[in-house]
Amino acid sequence: MNALLGLGRLMRQRGQGETLDTGSFWLLKTLATSGPLRVTDLAVCANLDASTVSRHVTQLHNAGLIERTPDPVDGRAHRVKLSDAGAARLDAALRSRRALLERSLESWDSRDLEELDRLLTRFAADVEALPPTVERA
Repeated sequence: MNALLGLGRLMRQRGQGETLDTGSFWLLKTLATSGPLRVTDLAVCANLDASTVSRHVTQLHNAGLIERTPDPVDGRAHRVKLSDAGAARLDAALRSRRALLERSLESWDSRDLEELDRLLTRFAADVEALPPTVERA
């Protein structure tokens, strides 16, 4: 368990030259996978308070990483989506994290890598299968 927590801590640390904080990274990643969302829906997806997400959205918008568009269903509301600059910044952050993992695993033999993949896939599926009543961090 300590290993998973330690790995999470390492993955949250900014790589050299990376400027995205953890919260911004996950919001951009959510927008990349879920498409344009209202801020309230983004907060639900991120499991965060809407006011927290709203502050991040303002910062991301001011930095040019997201765009606001009118909500086609409710003209009074807006949706946020990744801008081209946001997609590029997210891609760079993902490449940096992938490179860290690849460097860490380059000395592992193929059987160990296959076993790690099998166990992590099983673990991720078990976490996803938890009932909604179980609080997720």
